[in-house]
Amino acid sequence: MPDLLPDPIREELLTRITPSQDEIDHQERIINRLKKALQEKVASTNFQYSFIEPQGSTGKKQTQLRGSADIDLFVALRPEDYPELFTGTNIPNRQAIDDIMNRLVSNWFEPAVRNLEVTNIQKAFSQHPFLSLKMDGIEIDILGCFDIDSKTLAENGPITAVDRTVHHSSYVADRMNQKKRDDARILKSFVRACHAYGDTCAVGRMGLTGVTLEIIVLMTPNLKSAFEVLRKLDVEPIDPLCRSLEKLKKIPSFRDDHVFLIDPTDHNRNMASSFSLRSYEWVQYKIDRVLENLQAGDTSTIRDAFIESPIPSNRLPDWLENHSCVREFQSDGEVHYTILRDKLHRLARKTVSEMSVERTGETRFGEVLTEVYFVDTRYAMGMFVEVPDISRTFDRKGPPSTLKEAAEKFREAHSDAVFEEEGFLYIRENRMWTSASRMFDSILEDNPIDGLQIQNNETILSNQVLNVLHNYILPLEPEFKERITTVKEKEKHPSM
Repeated sequence: MPDLLPDPIREELLTRITPSQDEIDHQERIINRLKKALQEKVASTNFQYSFIEPQGSTGKKQTQLRGSADIDLFVALRPEDYPELFTGTNIPNRQAIDDIMNRLVSNWFEPAVRNLEVTNIQKAFSQHPFLSLKMDGIEIDILGCFDIDSKTLAENGPITAVDRTVHHSSYVADRMNQKKRDDARILKSFVRACHAYGDTCAVGRMGLTGVTLEIIVLMTPNLKSAFEVLRKLDVEPIDPLCRSLEKLKKIPSFRDDHVFLIDPTDHNRNMASSFSLRSYEWVQYKIDRVLENLQAGDTSTIRDAFIESPIPSNRLPDWLENHSCVREFQSDGEVHYTILRDKLHRLARKTVSEMSVERTGETRFGEVLTEVYFVDTRYAMGMFVEVPDISRTFDRKGPPSTLKEAAEKFREAHSDAVFEEEGFLYIRENRMWTSASRMFDSILEDNPIDGLQIQNNETILSNQVLNVLHNYILPLEPEFKERITTVKEKEKHPSM
């Protein structure tokens, strides 16, 4: 009996997503050149280190996909060589960590690669500084971490967040066989095809990560069960300690998490906490569609669901275009994409908050959906708005007329403009904004982002981010879709 996919489709997919030996050899040559450059440079610095090794899919796990691999090269330091890390306590000194990582990047990593044929060199920052660059067409991050053993990690946690990555690589690699590796590649390819993978995903701020998908594969007997477990991860958590969802949600550090996959190397960490809920819900939706298509025997659609293709760039339907706004930004190349991505998502949340309701709480443009999409140094923020144009005035609600003291103060403040309706006092106020697109422009202009410039011209990215909203987000928002469809019908038939 086939495991989820019919054998011919499985073999075809693996042929298309498994890297060739030439590609793997090319990655290995780049890794060795970088390691050599770092090892040669360290002699002229004061740094001591434990090892320099690739982690992630191009490291010893070897779960990379054809044509989409990057390299994470880890330089591990021995904590005992850096006594400033701990000052009379077991809790790491965060400032000392930042200082060490800053020196690593500025005094070792960056000088070491300057004589290599590299481009796009950036000192980037996640929780701590690291070096980002491009070499022979491959994106590379060189990161510092601390070499701590598994017992220390389990008992005390990491010194830096990326210290766990080395243990994740060993955990996965030690348990992988060829069948599991193939399953991991298929599952990762599926999530990439959903455009919901990693830190460059199009749906949500942060997509599902490769290592979490690999662990799901390792913890399930076959690909079909891996899909089922992933589908139910929001209600049936993966936890080595077998804690219930209710119990996990009571843990303070997990309180805001939606999906749970507890780290097998550090039981105090939820590896799925970084997933955007929107990304996960879209993957759930797509899993349901795959299962439907498998049952219907629609082999063509099944293949498409597992192979990443460009986001559509066709124009929206005319009626929906009226409900959309989009603006593009150009990066100056000096700030790492993750920082710009996060700032744009924060600005998108601010936009939703301000455009949805008036400052006094009354409805403004109604519900607003936003999304951010970027390719290289070009970024786009798209928006769907429930009611794109609204009246010049709105009725601001006051206290109930039965609350004598409050009603009297309201009347005194607003004199003859007050009127009563259904037991409440109101005053009619002028709106500052009646056009959603103009307010959108004003918010963007009033909240500039260092490293990004608003662009007057549109590229293919504008249509793509709007297609993400149309094709990927609206299916998850049926009530919003119904409301704007109702608006469309009212525009066509004003007597409704």
